[in-house]
Amino acid sequence: MTQRPRPARRPRRLLPLLTVLAVTSPLALAACAGGDEGSGSDPESWYESYDGETDGETDGDAAAGAPAPSAADESQPLVPPVEPTEVPAPDEDNTFVEAGSNGFVPTAEDSRSTFALDVDTGSIGVARSLLADGYAVPAAAVRPEEWVNSLSYDDPAPTRGDLGVTAETGLAPTLDDGTQVVRVGVRARDVDPDDRPPVNVTLVVDRSGSMDVRDRLGLVQSSLALMADELRPDDTVAVVSFDDGAVPILGPTPVRDREAVLGAVEELTPGGGTNLEAGLREGYRTAREAFDPDETNLVVLCSDGVANIGSTGPGSIAETIAEQGREGIALVTVGFGMGNYDDHMMEQLADTGDGFYSYVDTYEEAERLFGTELTTTLVPVAAEARAQVAFDPGLVSSYRLVGYENRDLADEDFTDLGVDAGELGAGHHATALYEVRLADGVEPGTRIGEATVLWRPTGPGTEEAEPQEARAELVAADPGAEPSDDLALATAAADLAQLLEDASPYAERGVSLDDLDARLDELRRAEGSAAAGAEQLAELVDLARRTR
Repeated sequence: MTQRPRPARRPRRLLPLLTVLAVTSPLALAACAGGDEGSGSDPESWYESYDGETDGETDGDAAAGAPAPSAADESQPLVPPVEPTEVPAPDEDNTFVEAGSNGFVPTAEDSRSTFALDVDTGSIGVARSLLADGYAVPAAAVRPEEWVNSLSYDDPAPTRGDLGVTAETGLAPTLDDGTQVVRVGVRARDVDPDDRPPVNVTLVVDRSGSMDVRDRLGLVQSSLALMADELRPDDTVAVVSFDDGAVPILGPTPVRDREAVLGAVEELTPGGGTNLEAGLREGYRTAREAFDPDETNLVVLCSDGVANIGSTGPGSIAETIAEQGREGIALVTVGFGMGNYDDHMMEQLADTGDGFYSYVDTYEEAERLFGTELTTTLVPVAAEARAQVAFDPGLVSSYRLVGYENRDLADEDFTDLGVDAGELGAGHHATALYEVRLADGVEPGTRIGEATVLWRPTGPGTEEAEPQEARAELVAADPGAEPSDDLALATAAADLAQLLEDASPYAERGVSLDDLDARLDELRRAEGSAAAGAEQLAELVDLARRTR
């Protein structure tokens, strides 16, 4: 395996902070161009004009943002020069935790499969970032369900209830022994943007020295400006930053006060270490100031996930995060940067905080998440959502759930909503794939099992509501039938993830990138979301070829 040569590193220029702000801030640039105050709010300008290094270097935490002393200025004490420190290369010092890989389960031993629904997509974003820089994807970074759930499918929105469930079956494309693949699709109801309740968002932003890179803090600033553009005037935004400690920058403020919101974005300059726990605690305290049980209350953490001050593990603040989630404040984590990045921390915090985990590596991805998806899925519609698939042991000899290894639930906990599961917002999709081996003689169209989804309704007036459920039958596929575009897309996403993961039992199948590319080429000629999803996956296949 070969890797693209790393670019030569160049020494970083140490500029006085006032010079940086005067020359590079979007507001200053707008003023120089003769625009009105605040007209520099074009979200991309924050990213494009950010002065941090883009080649993976940053100053040491202690020196970040410090003015460079002038030897001719005797009014200032001389400060010893600080040698710049380098941010690790994209494939160095990252933290991933292996979740394992599911094998086939005999139905005679366990005919039920139970798991928490998950709408995280961070895994595919991390992989895309590494591949784009010419690095292989570590197996521990791959969670196949997140690759599947990063794409859009044409599952219909439910006509009744919060969630709808559909199921379809086809032949498994990577096996030639008659194994079938079942796709279980869960779709949350839509909420008209004009009808959604007001949103109270508290942004908790990591401004430690390691974030002083355009693709980190610069991209965070653009992301926050994008979100401000998409929220309604009556929504509120608060901003908390943290480095060695936590500092509230902006209290809960109506979005209509754009000058104040953009001013808070301007104040996000790099600082020292990374006290992530202090940042989250201050973020929740600030969110509680604006809390309204009849509105949507959210904390959004923007960070590289690496804590080096205070308590540094995901369990250190888990109890507070879980409690705040139960009391109506969800946590969304958004990762930035690669190299000294903690994927495990970001994923586990979101799971504990009743939210979801995404990763942003380009301005286009920031537009998708902060400009479209985050604002349309802010309204939670289902809490403690979980799925159970029951197979008929007389008709199914064994089955295998693709992914969801770290979202596994005990079968007996399916109806216990006190056991933590997943949360879905308006319009969210969650998809699960099963490889299924049928008993001899099972005819096409035969009912082979059932998928059940259970959840607790959320929102005003649902405190005493009974749990809700939705069901879908699973039937054996006709071996001669062509799979739907949705099924073909979902299996392609799962297969690409498993190929890069190179874990058993998938690794023994001999599937190549060329095999996947041929399948995707057919899908790219389809219509709608399947073609768009196939194009995304094809780009990843092309990037993956360069690392082999």
